Amino acid sequence: MRAPAALRPFVQTLEADVGFGRSTFLAPAAARLRGALRSARVPADLQRHEVGPGGEVLHLLSLGLPQGADIEGQSVGASSSRGSREASKRRREDRGSPPTRDAPWTAAVYTSGPGRQDLAQRLLASELRVPPSALRIKGSLHAPGVSVQMVTLPRGLPESVLRAPSEALSAGLLRSTTHPLVVAIGAADMQTPESTGRGDRGARGTPTRRKGPQEAWRCEGQRYTVVLRGINLQEAQGGLLEENLERLTDEGFINLFELSSFGLAEVRRYEVGAALWSGHWDLAARLLLTANRSREGLLQAASDAFAAGDLKQGLELLPEGPQAGCDGLRALAMQLLLRRPALEALQTAVPAAVWARHLSAVGRLAWNRAVSARFAGDLPLRPVAGDLVWDKSAGEARPLRGQELQDGGGDWRLSDVVLPVPRLGEAVPECSGRLHLEAALRQLVPGTDAPAAAFPFEAAKLLPPVRRVVGLPTDLGWDIVEAGAGAVVDCDLTRLRGTGSEEELPQSTEAQPRGRRSASSRRGGSAGEGSGSISDGFGGMAGPALRLRFSLPRSESAEGVLRELLRANPSEFQEGLGRQDETF
Repeated sequence: MRAPAALRPFVQTLEADVGFGRSTFLAPAAARLRGALRSARVPADLQRHEVGPGGEVLHLLSLGLPQGADIEGQSVGASSSRGSREASKRRREDRGSPPTRDAPWTAAVYTSGPGRQDLAQRLLASELRVPPSALRIKGSLHAPGVSVQMVTLPRGLPESVLRAPSEALSAGLLRSTTHPLVVAIGAADMQTPESTGRGDRGARGTPTRRKGPQEAWRCEGQRYTVVLRGINLQEAQGGLLEENLERLTDEGFINLFELSSFGLAEVRRYEVGAALWSGHWDLAARLLLTANRSREGLLQAASDAFAAGDLKQGLELLPEGPQAGCDGLRALAMQLLLRRPALEALQTAVPAAVWARHLSAVGRLAWNRAVSARFAGDLPLRPVAGDLVWDKSAGEARPLRGQELQDGGGDWRLSDVVLPVPRLGEAVPECSGRLHLEAALRQLVPGTDAPAAAFPFEAAKLLPPVRRVVGLPTDLGWDIVEAGAGAVVDCDLTRLRGTGSEEELPQSTEAQPRGRRSASSRRGGSAGEGSGSISDGFGGMAGPALRLRFSLPRSESAEGVLRELLRANPSEFQEGLGRQDETF
């Protein structure tokens, strides 16, 4: 279960920096279990499906390019009927818009690959002939695996795609030529959760499909299916596994922000975010351009040139092509080469989504450190007076009073407690963790905050105002199965196409990255995908495996569940975890 010696310091240093301490578990004295997540080799070992307001789970119903979804109540992702097309045509004529373009366009999108939504978004956007920022996709799976979620083009499909879609789009199957990535699109299907429980030994429940018109899809949570290989049968048969699962169901897990949300390149996202937060624009631009210094990636030579102040040489060394993902870096370097002020260069060249992922990493890091300090300190493992809880009727957090804990203390649990997430330009609210939050934030941003007008959005609303300290998985079911070399649980694409179908996918029209790079970079693999990954120390693929299904709110992740279950950090159970280039 250990990482190779060369990679262990890199990943474990990040874990320590962002609050993944050895004692940051609800039950630090619980049994430590064996098990490995090998979705880097078998993506279907980690599957995530969006869950709607009524608990329905999103699945891919069919393959092919849906022509759109009627915004007045037709099924999402399905082709409009003749009546709805005529109604849509009348609405377009009333608005004076082109008669060949519907609005909006919605489809279910299936992604199988390295767990980087930016790659999937660029691939799909390239085929749809729109900029990646035009696609509306909520959330992403930050680990290798399979994700099924809804995608929307608010302004509809381009006319050129409606008239002559590519072969890959018509088939509903896209495959990257530069990354182990498959994207499928088609009509959506809403089903009740499948049942895999201790009692039924993994028998699948009968899916119940929702019939008739659907309201606009709203993702409220995620349904996960996880396969952990290499488990110890003695631990399972001796009751240790069941004991940890029961504790997880009853008490939950510490709801830390995911490790990968802090970036896996040499410059962390929160370092860039802190420079942006404090208005150090020159530093922020320099950190963005020099974030990828590893010999294992494609961008080392360019990063070295930028670090030396040679913008022209760095531009020549940046990989080219839409799937290289370096257009933003090139635009930023060009703006600086033209002697634009750093803030103007950032505002012109850096997409809002990139500002957001770096700025939000600052609040996430401060929150993680404050939560880690709480569980490493002397506070009891229960709510205390001054803790904030979410008041549903008021729609805001409020402090717990001592009298409430005395009269009905048994009714309050740690899963009811929320902690404020630090937000730019706002004071941290009074709560039991305020001092830890302020200390962590000021360590990152010791000076004053940058003016709100400098940012391309309302920066204070990047993250929710509060986050649950402890998460609780729901609808949890599990069983022990005998795994082979392939998938234990079929994904949607396998159910639609059959085993091994990914080898037959039409090629995408994306271009290969081009550009000069060093000899070490040429050995390193694709842009955005470090070859330095954890691939040994996890044992073989065959043998006993734990099959686990559970649901979580949209803002919580399976990583926290697996940490608490195994009482281990991601570097100890997630195969393939290593550095990744930070590109845009």
